[in-house]
Amino acid sequence: MSTDAAPTTEASLPSPALDPNELRQLSWLRRLGTTGALLMAVASISSYGAANPIPNPVDGFRILGLLSRIGPAALAVSYTGIAMIVVAWFLLGRLAVPGRVRRLSRTQLTHTLAMWAVPFLLTPPIFSRDVYSYLAVGQMMNLDLNPYDAGIFDALGDQDRFAHQADVRWQHTPTPYGPAFLLIVKGIVAVSGQHLLPAILLQRLVELLGVAMMVWAVPRLAKRCKLDPVAALWLGAVNPLVLFHLVAGGHNEALMIGCMTAGLVIALDHSVILGTMVLTLGVGVKATAALALAFLVVALARRAGGRWPDLFKYAAIVGGVFVVTFTLLTLATGVGVGWLAALNTPGLVRSFLSVTTVLGVLTGGIGILLGLGDHTSSVLNIYNLIGTAAGAAFAVWMVWVCWRKGLDAMLGLGIAIGVFVLLSPVVQPWYLLWAIVPLAASTADPRFRRAAVWLTVILSVILMPPGANIAPLIIIISVGAAAVVVGGFLVAMHRRGLIPERVQTAAPALAAPTVAGRPDADPYPG
Repeated sequence: MSTDAAPTTEASLPSPALDPNELRQLSWLRRLGTTGALLMAVASISSYGAANPIPNPVDGFRILGLLSRIGPAALAVSYTGIAMIVVAWFLLGRLAVPGRVRRLSRTQLTHTLAMWAVPFLLTPPIFSRDVYSYLAVGQMMNLDLNPYDAGIFDALGDQDRFAHQADVRWQHTPTPYGPAFLLIVKGIVAVSGQHLLPAILLQRLVELLGVAMMVWAVPRLAKRCKLDPVAALWLGAVNPLVLFHLVAGGHNEALMIGCMTAGLVIALDHSVILGTMVLTLGVGVKATAALALAFLVVALARRAGGRWPDLFKYAAIVGGVFVVTFTLLTLATGVGVGWLAALNTPGLVRSFLSVTTVLGVLTGGIGILLGLGDHTSSVLNIYNLIGTAAGAAFAVWMVWVCWRKGLDAMLGLGIAIGVFVLLSPVVQPWYLLWAIVPLAASTADPRFRRAAVWLTVILSVILMPPGANIAPLIIIISVGAAAVVVGGFLVAMHRRGLIPERVQTAAPALAAPTVAGRPDADPYPG
């Protein structure tokens, strides 16, 4: 275990720059990922390649509308792009592995992320229709309708362009998002009006601010834990789940995680009050970020000496700033705290990535087989309640472990959020980023890294680009075509020596002691 006062995590001296052959490999991996992003952008013209507006604006155009008329081909193009990005990221990790003799610089890695992200800036939402729900909530706010009282479709009707585009599962449910996000989408719709494409682009730009905060914060959190910031950045922010679901998908997790990580850095390294305010903005997007407040208090108190008065002092400071900031945000929205009652909205959909949902469905199915009737919904409610309570209890226990046993607070936060997510009623692929990002910055445990990498690979390819069901035969054909194309690229790159070596590491060194929770010497300058 490591402590805030004296972490003993793995670290190494600064690594030399890549040699000419590795720079050549980096260049080709960048091209492979950029090509994949461009293919996904092209395929997004079709309703098989993105969650396009209905009707598709390009229908009827002679050239642009071609892919919209041959959906299976568009899906194959999109899956080829997905596979290229995932493979390029996976191989790029060989140049960023902790302790490598020569490794990427942070600048090289952030430039790579930018190259891969740019093609998604002008696409429709990909993998999900949630952006339309966000915009419909913004429209409700501009019309002085309370999004905590009614669903977007019920309040706005079929004629509203945003509500009409939203996923049918969320058209009749109140929004679970906090006041900060309501103010943001209200502003977006106030600027864009009912113009769909400008609204989508503005929403994506806002989420890019969250990604930028992650890119800024993750290496700094890693340096606090005496970890390689490049390895943390590769796993936490250059992750395909970030590209696919936070950039291309425009999910508000980008803002939540960005404010959470940036707030932690600011509070720990600069200003507790300002950092807590930034973190509170993340809570005002999604309530899950509130877990970080407790671990922040522990980290600050341990740095100040680890006494109970230190804990009470920082609990009062952080808690006071949070209450004032969140109250001001709530008053600014003018819709109250109805989001508390709407927090169970995501759980209305059965998510088979959730442990409690799987157990509930299996138990209900056994009851049917035994002739006891179909009580699946009731059983699910019980399992979901138990799972949520267990996740919350585990988070409280992790706070205690960090405070009394000395586990690093950032590591405790990542573990607590990860368990809370897995036990929650609904788990979406991008929810795993809630845990992956803080854990990438707080542990170099190879078991975690392997698990996170393979989870990323699997979860990056299981959702359909349009965020809807597609016939299994079409999926099989599209995946097969993508496998052939990407396999051909890999064979050609291998023959030309363009695939980095699997591992080339230096002997790890223990982290140097810290004073007041800060490194005595920065082993990773810049």
